[in-house]
Amino acid sequence: MSKRFIIFPLIGVAIGLGLILGFYKFQQPSGFVYKDINGSTASIGGDFTLTDQFGKKRSTTEFRGKIVLVYFGYTYCPDVCPMALENITKALQSLQKDRDKIAVLFISVDPARDTTEVLKLYSTNFDPNIIMLNGSQDAVQDAMAKYKVYAKKEKKEEFSDYLMNHTSVVYVMGTSGEYLSSFAHSTNPDVIKSTLLKVLQSHVSLSPQ
Repeated sequence: MSKRFIIFPLIGVAIGLGLILGFYKFQQPSGFVYKDINGSTASIGGDFTLTDQFGKKRSTTEFRGKIVLVYFGYTYCPDVCPMALENITKALQSLQKDRDKIAVLFISVDPARDTTEVLKLYSTNFDPNIIMLNGSQDAVQDAMAKYKVYAKKEKKEEFSDYLMNHTSVVYVMGTSGEYLSSFAHSTNPDVIKSTLLKVLQSHVSLSPQ
């Protein structure tokens, strides 16, 4: 990637080979059931409260009226997470005025290492509309369960630190907190923009460019 990221120590070179780069098979759905924009059913979503990169408590309920992108990852991720966040950043920037109708929540699946200070530093790499969140292990697990997200530590003898194998899906949530759609971390920014414009046209009035 052309952009230089703030990468934290103890990652190692080429450790991204241990990551699961695709979608994980979701567990049996439970809880809320919605229709996505293609007419399929999904059981994804639910409110949670975590702490942002500035130490402020943030609840998903405060984003009602906006389209919300939800992504679970971690700052020590060598490739998948920065790729997702950079692609989202480029898509948001191309939306111009309408970018403020979209909130992006990045929830750390590695709260032990991803402290508030670490998230604040990491956030400077990306669009300011991306909110970095962490919390207690129980609070993060609650959010993960609602979005059917999988994450597990993976330690390799040749490296001094661990990786996190995790679901790498960006969820698109509607203005009332309902699940609408999703896309992969590797989705091209132009495709993300097209998806967001489609959602905005259906749920939020677009601003004249």
